[in-house]
Amino acid sequence: MKVGIFFELSSNRLQEWIMARRYELFVDGKWTAASTGQFIDRVSPAHGEILASFSAGSAEDLSNAVSAARARFDDGSWSRLPGATRATLINKWASLIERDLEKLAKIEAEEVGKPIRYARAEVAGSVDLARYAASLAWQLSGNAFTNLGEDKLGLVTREARGVVGMIVPWNFPLVTLFQKLPFALAAGCTTVIKPSELTSGTALEVAALAKEAGIPDGVINVVTGTGQAVGEAMSTHRDVDMISFTGSTVVGKQIAKNAADTVKHVALELGGKAANVVFADADLDAALDGVLFGTILNQGEECVAGTRLLIEESVADAFVQKLVERAKKVVVGLPLDDKTDVGALIHEQHMNKVLEYIRIGKEEGAHLAVGGNRVTANGLDKGFFVDTTIFTNVTPQMRVFREEIFGPVLTVTTFKTVEEAVALANDTNYGLGNGLWTKDIDKAIAVSQRLRSGTVFVNTYLESAPQMPFGGFKESGVGRENGIDGLMEYTEVKSTFVKLGKRVPVLPTTIAGSH
Repeated sequence: MKVGIFFELSSNRLQEWIMARRYELFVDGKWTAASTGQFIDRVSPAHGEILASFSAGSAEDLSNAVSAARARFDDGSWSRLPGATRATLINKWASLIERDLEKLAKIEAEEVGKPIRYARAEVAGSVDLARYAASLAWQLSGNAFTNLGEDKLGLVTREARGVVGMIVPWNFPLVTLFQKLPFALAAGCTTVIKPSELTSGTALEVAALAKEAGIPDGVINVVTGTGQAVGEAMSTHRDVDMISFTGSTVVGKQIAKNAADTVKHVALELGGKAANVVFADADLDAALDGVLFGTILNQGEECVAGTRLLIEESVADAFVQKLVERAKKVVVGLPLDDKTDVGALIHEQHMNKVLEYIRIGKEEGAHLAVGGNRVTANGLDKGFFVDTTIFTNVTPQMRVFREEIFGPVLTVTTFKTVEEAVALANDTNYGLGNGLWTKDIDKAIAVSQRLRSGTVFVNTYLESAPQMPFGGFKESGVGRENGIDGLMEYTEVKSTFVKLGKRVPVLPTTIAGSH
C-alpha cells in the first residue's frame, strides 16, 4: 500500500508541498510487504529531502512474483485472449495514465531530478507507446504455406514467449518501461518488473492503474529492490522465459551471462557514445539548437546523448562560439520549476564521476570552453548540479571522446572530409545512435547508411516515433524495442506441418521373416 506524509520544501526558486510516498511491492494485483521488512529511501537529488520509500525486495519476493506471472500465463487468461480484447484493455490503461499525467510527471521529475516539462513529455510519450502497442495486438499474425502440395499445409505462427522479466534504469524510468511493457502485453506475455531502486515510483503507480483498467492480476508485477538482490535473481530464475534490460553495457553483459545458464531470450538496450556530425552546408542555426539539446536533455543522463560534436573545420570556430554563448544561457534549476533546462544528476557519486571526467578532459589537453563546475548558487547547494560543459580541441585518443560520461558534457572534434567524419563517428565501441546535419540529401543518405548505429537522426536530434525500432549495434545491445520489431521480441515462432488426407507409409508394411 501507499501512504503519504507531507512536509514543506522552501527555496527562493520554488515553494511547494511534496508528498513522501511509501510503497510495498505490487504482486498478483495486491500491495504486498517485502519479506525483508525493509525499505529503501529515495532522497531528492535536487534538495535532499526524502521523496519516497520503496520496499527492499529479495530473491524470495522475486520468486513469488514470477510464480504469479507464471500462473497467469499458463492458465491462458491473458495469453489466449483475442488480440482485440488485449488492445482494448491496454488502451483503457493508457487513458488512465493520461488522466494522471501531471501526478506521474511530478514523481518522475523529483525522483530523477529532471525538469518537469521533460517529465511531462516522457509520460505523454509513454501513453503514445502504449496506444501504438495496443494497435499491434490486432495485427499479430502468421503465415500459411499452401504450395507444398495438395496433401500438405504449412502454418507458421507466433506465440507469446511467456514470463518476461524487465529491468529498467533510473534515467527514463517510465519511457524505458513503456518501450517494453505494452509490447509484451500486446503479444500475450505476463511480466515481472524490477525498476531502479532510486526511481521506482512511476512503475508502481502504473501497475496499480493497470489493475484499475481491468488487466488481470498477475499480468504485471513489480518487485522493487537492488540489482544484487532482485535483478540477479530475475536473470537466473528458471521460470523467467526472457529478460529485457535497459542500462549500462557492463551490467548488460553480466545479465547475458546469467541468462545463458537457462538459455533465456535476452534483449539488451545498453550504453552509447553518439556523434552529432555537422557539415558546413547544414542549417547551422537548427544544428546549434539540436546539438545543445542533445547534450543537455535529462542532464546528459541519456544513452543516445549527442556527446561528441563532429564539426566541419571551415565552420567550426563560428559555430562553437555561438554554441558556447547559448550554453551560458541554459538554466540549471530545481526539477519542478518550469524554467529549468538542466536539473540535478541522479546522486552525489554520479556527480563526482562527471566532475572527474571534466578533470580528466583538462588533464588530457582538451580546452574547456564553458562550464565544468558544480552549481550551488540560487538555492541549489543541497543538490547535485553540474553546468553545461563544452570541451574543444578533443582528439579521438582522449577518454572524454571514447567513454560514456552520462552528464551534460560535450566534446568538439573537427573534420575536413566526409570520409574523416564517418571514420570519427564510427570510432567507438558503441552503436546506439548518431545525428547528422546537412541540406545535401545525397550526402545525408550516403552518410546515414555508413554510420554504424541503430538510429540515425538527420537534421534533428532525439526525435522519433513509436513505429520506429530502437536498439543498438556493437556494444550498445541486441534486439529492438518499439515498432513491429519491438512486438516480435516477445514472441516465439512455431512451425506446424499438417498432412491432409491419407498418409502413404514410408516403411515396409510387413517385416521380413514374419509369419
